[in-house]
Amino acid sequence: MLKIKEVMITDLTSVSDDTPIKEAVKIMSRQRIVGLPVVDNEQNVIGIITKSDAAKAFLPEYYKELQNSSFIPDFDQFSKQAKKIAHLPVRDFMTAKVYSLEEDTSRTEAANLLFRKHLRIVPVVRSGKLVGILTPSSLFKNAMEEN
Repeated sequence: MLKIKEVMITDLTSVSDDTPIKEAVKIMSRQRIVGLPVVDNEQNVIGIITKSDAAKAFLPEYYKELQNSSFIPDFDQFSKQAKKIAHLPVRDFMTAKVYSLEEDTSRTEAANLLFRKHLRIVPVVRSGKLVGILTPSSLFKNAMEEN
């Protein structure tokens, strides 16, 4: 039975809880990922920051409407709010309740967690320390490449 350590993404970036939100957003955009693990000085996972968390922070009163395809946000208001919070730390916006997986978890168990909880990124840990991330696409890619 294959373990997630064989399919996880190990080339990753994490941020600390005092990283400015604008830096986290830049990293996610540059690396084309939906979220970043937030770690302490010992690489323990203490949270996760996602693009959705950032969108909620930038437009808290509009976030629900953004889910509606007919809603058109006011970009000036978005920009003004974004500039206002850009320097604030990730800890103000991150999700502290994080699902994580041990690297020896089976792919089946991992897929079950990802899909039942509708997660797009899950930190992978070894004895509580961050060693990788798992995404639905990393699971799919591996499944398609198997002989």
